[in-house]
Amino acid sequence: MGMPLDLYVIRHGESEANVIISAGEQGDNSLYTQDNVTVPDRSWRLTATGRKQADCIGRWLVSQQPLFDRYLVSPYVRTRETAATMALPKAKWEETRVLRERSWGEINTITKDDFKTNYARNWMFKNTDPLYWRPPAGESIADVAENRVHNLLTSLNRKSDAESVVMVSHGDLMLALMLTLEDLSDEEFMHRAASDEWKITNCTCFHYSRRDPATGRTHKRFCWEQTARPVFDDAEGRWAVKVDDWREFKRPVLSNGDLVDVVHAVDRHL
Repeated sequence: MGMPLDLYVIRHGESEANVIISAGEQGDNSLYTQDNVTVPDRSWRLTATGRKQADCIGRWLVSQQPLFDRYLVSPYVRTRETAATMALPKAKWEETRVLRERSWGEINTITKDDFKTNYARNWMFKNTDPLYWRPPAGESIADVAENRVHNLLTSLNRKSDAESVVMVSHGDLMLALMLTLEDLSDEEFMHRAASDEWKITNCTCFHYSRRDPATGRTHKRFCWEQTARPVFDDAEGRWAVKVDDWREFKRPVLSNGDLVDVVHAVDRHL
């Protein structure tokens, strides 16, 4: 048993809920209608832009690898629609709930003002501790990593030895996967979560590989990652895929002195 050689993980395209939330962040809460706030998170469709993003990343995936050994998809409507719109040749998709979106519990599809008013203490923790913060009746990123990502990786280790696997999932699941696969420290996760450079936009693809892109030699663990994302080219008037350079990562190991340095970087509170 062993891990896949290549793992492609794609966030769904722009969804109707993304539009509602984005408008709310700009101060427009008009889309938070009674009908919309009662829609289950699993039921949101893609927008026209989301379908274009999915088509764009799908064409790029085919150019990288026409066929995959396994095709996995979250059972939410927006991920199903993304997978179908990607139009990968001969795809046979397996739906798996382990890839579903992080649960936002009681604050799913409510305005920022309602969140602040009704859950003031929870709102405070959201801004100070994004890794361990848990929405009321929901999941933290750490919960998703420990409870679902580990489950996913165990399944891949048992069933997808040396295979190529493509998965369509959600942004926070991908954050939890990054956290786990790359053994990120809490501090590094906090840095990435706050950085636009690491933002997981719609239809962003993480390509993790055990294969050294320079030499072709394989490693027993995932050690390399390349990010690709659809961007709209204003000059050309079309969507194109921007591909970052490969980056290598290694499991961090800390000495006693390293631990002391980490501790001393934090101010005392009393």
